[in-house]
Amino acid sequence: MGNGYLAQRGQRILTKTNLRNVLLIGVLSSVLLVTYYLLQSSRRHHKNDISWKINPYFTKQEPYRRRFSCLLSRKRCDQNAFLFILVLSAPANSDRRTVIRRTWGNDRSLQMRWKTVFLVSQALDNNNQSENMAAEGTTYGDIIRGSHIDHYYNLTLKTQMGLEWAAGYCDFSYLLKVDDDVFVNPYNLLDHLEKPDTQVTNLYMGRCFHNAPVLRVGKHRMTREEYSESTFPTYCNGPAYLLSSDLVHKLVELFDTYTPFRLEDVYIGMLIRKIGGVEAVGHSGFRTQEFGEEAAFCTVCRQQM
Repeated sequence: MGNGYLAQRGQRILTKTNLRNVLLIGVLSSVLLVTYYLLQSSRRHHKNDISWKINPYFTKQEPYRRRFSCLLSRKRCDQNAFLFILVLSAPANSDRRTVIRRTWGNDRSLQMRWKTVFLVSQALDNNNQSENMAAEGTTYGDIIRGSHIDHYYNLTLKTQMGLEWAAGYCDFSYLLKVDDDVFVNPYNLLDHLEKPDTQVTNLYMGRCFHNAPVLRVGKHRMTREEYSESTFPTYCNGPAYLLSSDLVHKLVELFDTYTPFRLEDVYIGMLIRKIGGVEAVGHSGFRTQEFGEEAAFCTVCRQQM
């Protein structure tokens, strides 16, 4: 009887041990399956690991100090981003900024691939807007401020201060500059940038114009004193264009040397020509002249506001 009792007790101990082992194996298997799923999900979003292409400027550098600068914000980016998106926005356009934050501006993937910030200058004689901008910046932490007055003819200053901030305080491989009435499909853009044959350096891309005539009448008219030539240098249309990070740094270093030109997109084209060796790349997905394009079929589209 004693032997039978010991045998039964041993069997129970063995059964409990087996049960613990089974439970342990089950837990470990679940952890491995979840980890595998997360890795696979990350790979689906990062299907080409060369998406984080090594860029010589994708490193922490000392901020380039300009002699004349409109930049007020001096904080560093809290995260690196493969694609950095600068949205030019007017102080009063808080509704547009809200829509962008809730839609394409926010990267919800496990490993952030793009980051969006808003470039905003000073409201003219409107203390309420200035207070609202300060509160919005505190709430979201994505507002980059400039000291100049917000005006159409100051877009060049706003772009200058945005590129200056990005070059001095952020680490990225590509930068997309857009207006706040533009819809961006970041997935389509990332698919293009992740291709092995996409340039890592010297990339200036968008809807580009070659030998565009200088207008002497109308909204964008130029006097001969402002610009004497009959055609502009090649430039990419202002509502949206993309730059590799090396070009962003090179452009910032030229800002103190070349006086801002009233037409912001033409000004960038002028500086690109000064840099030399850079060919503007047209991309069919940059549909910045049309309104209401289907989002699935464009990379960057203008939206009727």
